[in-house]
Amino acid sequence: DKLGYAHDPMLSALSSYRHHKSRRFAGVIAFLITYDLKTLKSRDTERATFEAANARAQSQNFSMEAFQLDSPGMTPARMSRLLRARGIQGLILSPRLPAPGPMPELDWKHFSPVALGFSITNLNVHRVCTYHAHNMQLCLAQLRARGYRRTGLILPREIYQRSRGAVLGAYTGEQALLPPEEQVAPLVTTTAELTKPRIAAWLRAQRVDSLILSAMPLEILEFLRQLGYDVPGDLGVALISRFLNNVSMAGIDEQMTLLGQGAVDAVIAMMGRHEKGLPAYPRYTLIEGNWVDGPTVRPLPKK
Repeated sequence: DKLGYAHDPMLSALSSYRHHKSRRFAGVIAFLITYDLKTLKSRDTERATFEAANARAQSQNFSMEAFQLDSPGMTPARMSRLLRARGIQGLILSPRLPAPGPMPELDWKHFSPVALGFSITNLNVHRVCTYHAHNMQLCLAQLRARGYRRTGLILPREIYQRSRGAVLGAYTGEQALLPPEEQVAPLVTTTAELTKPRIAAWLRAQRVDSLILSAMPLEILEFLRQLGYDVPGDLGVALISRFLNNVSMAGIDEQMTLLGQGAVDAVIAMMGRHEKGLPAYPRYTLIEGNWVDGPTVRPLPKK
């Protein structure tokens, strides 16, 4: 920079093309987790994201390895030394589990880090995230197109934190634009307090005809059936985030494959710019979800 050199994007593209054609090994990207490695294999969402990221990395001549930051005996200083000794610069910071929270402080000036989602609370870092606001607006629009007029939201506080308020913000923003007779107050509480009596009382008070779920979908669907609701006749149910274990329910596919791919692309772009450390002003890449039909909502009316 001091000598007046400027980045040449065309030269970088040519270099990337030549390296791709030669299939020369480009290095290792670390996938950093704060939970047991066995959890990575057993959780559908985390596994899907990792597998997509790994495939994208390999397509760009990188390999990917998972490292557990909080394994027994591991410290941030030791992890930093381990990564540097391996010659690893690119880091993907996976979402915190089971709850949002801080990430151990590595020696960031040596690395090009990108976080997945909003759940890491203590770092200014570039992020690739689910576009929660878009997904909520899409979900509400799909329910409305099916004739539902009083759509409620059940939201654990943990999901509020994990989405940095975007899920609730988009929902309440859309509610404010509706006629008063169609507005519904969301049920926001802790996961532990999402009991059948609490849900039943809220349903009666708010007179909802459709419901958006963000957690415990199978348990809440069973509560509804025990309470005598016919789904989707009396009550339509949609998920703001569909997982592999509830694919029979309608809702939003958050495109975890695109999320993993986007994180790898962002890391490789940082390394291509020789950008290391935590940025003063992070950039966010938002991945839109898409609506998937299911038997828990009415079909669209015939035209």
